[in-house]
Amino acid sequence: MLNLWRRHLKSCPHRTKGRPYTKCSCPIWCDGELDGRRVRESLKTRDWQRAIRKMAAREDPKAPRVKPLAEAITAFQNHILSLEDSTRREYKNVLVKFRTYCEGAGLRDIMQVGVEDLDAYRASRNLAPTTCLRELGTLRQFFGFCQDRRWIEENPAKKIKPPRNIRPEQVVPFTKTEVAKMLAACDEIGRGSYERLRARATILLLRFTGLRISDVATLERDRLQGGQILLHTQKTGGAVFLPIPQELQSALDSLPVPRGTVGEPRHYFWNAVTSRRAVIGIAQRTLSAVFAKSKVEGAHAHRFRHTLATEILARGGTDQDAADILGISAAIVRKHYAKWSDARQQRITKLFQAVYPGTYAAREEKGSVIH
Repeated sequence: MLNLWRRHLKSCPHRTKGRPYTKCSCPIWCDGELDGRRVRESLKTRDWQRAIRKMAAREDPKAPRVKPLAEAITAFQNHILSLEDSTRREYKNVLVKFRTYCEGAGLRDIMQVGVEDLDAYRASRNLAPTTCLRELGTLRQFFGFCQDRRWIEENPAKKIKPPRNIRPEQVVPFTKTEVAKMLAACDEIGRGSYERLRARATILLLRFTGLRISDVATLERDRLQGGQILLHTQKTGGAVFLPIPQELQSALDSLPVPRGTVGEPRHYFWNAVTSRRAVIGIAQRTLSAVFAKSKVEGAHAHRFRHTLATEILARGGTDQDAADILGISAAIVRKHYAKWSDARQQRITKLFQAVYPGTYAAREEKGSVIH
C-alpha cells in the first residue's frame, strides 16, 4: 500500500506542517510497501490528481499507465512511419494543433483529455464540415492507438458525433479541350526539352491511368510490359494491368534519363538518389506550372482520377470496374467518383427504351422523350 505526501521545499511557507499538509505545490512523493519491498520515491509531479493516477498504475498492473501527451503523439508518429508522406503530414498537422491546444489548457497527460476537452478543441477550430470529419478521424485513430497501449481506458473521440449530411465536394471532370490545353502548355514550361518531355509524360500518365501523382513520380520502368502498365496489386494477390495508348507509350519512350541517375535507370522520373518526397515535390511543381500556363480553372492532379472514373461509368463500366482500376473500393467510387454525365444519362435512356420499346416508341412520335 502506497501513500502520497508532499516533500516540502525549504521555500515552502507550510514546511513546518509536515506531511499531513498537501495543499501547497511542492513535489509529490509516494511511500509504503509494494510487492514486499519498501518504496519511497518521487512521482515527478506536483499535480495531485496526476500523482494519484501514477500511484494507481504502480499498485495495479492492469491500470492505465500515465503517459505525457507529447510522448504519446511522438509514439503515434513513429507507429505510422510506413504510411505515405502526405498522410503522415496530415496526421502531424492535426496532432500539432491538438497538442498546442492541450498545453494551453493545462492538459499534460493523455489521461486528462476527456470528451468535453475534445468538444472545446473542435469548437476552437472553426473548420468546414468535410475537414472537421477528417480531423475527427485522425483523433479517433490517435486515441485508439493510446487505448491499445493502456494509456487510457476508453477512446473519448469515439463519443464525438461526426457532422451529418455532408455532401461530397463536386469535382468536375476535365474536358477534352482542357486536356489539350494542358498538353500544349507542356511545350511552354521549363528551360528546355528535359522539363517539357517530363511534363507531357506526367499529364498523359495521369490522364490514361488515373494514378496518383506520387505513383507517377516514382513509376518504375519494369511496370510497363507489352503495351500494358501494372497499376497495382490487389489484396487478393491479383495484379491489375491497363492497356496504354500509343500516345502515352511514345511519351514514355522519349523521356530522358533522370538527372543524377547512377547506373541503369530504374524509374522514369526518379533518379533513386534523392528522397522520394523530393521527387514527388518536383512532380507537383511541374504540374502547377502546367496548370498555370494552360489557364484551366480549378485544375489539380486528382481531377484526372475523377475524369477516368466518370468515363468508365459513362461507357457501361461498373462501380467495381472503376474501383479495380483506381485501386479503391466500389463504395468510394459511388460516393466520390460516380459523377453524372450526359453520356451516362443517354446510356440509361437507351436501356429503358430497350426495356419498354412500345411505350418509348409512342412517346417519340409525340416528341416527348428527353435526351
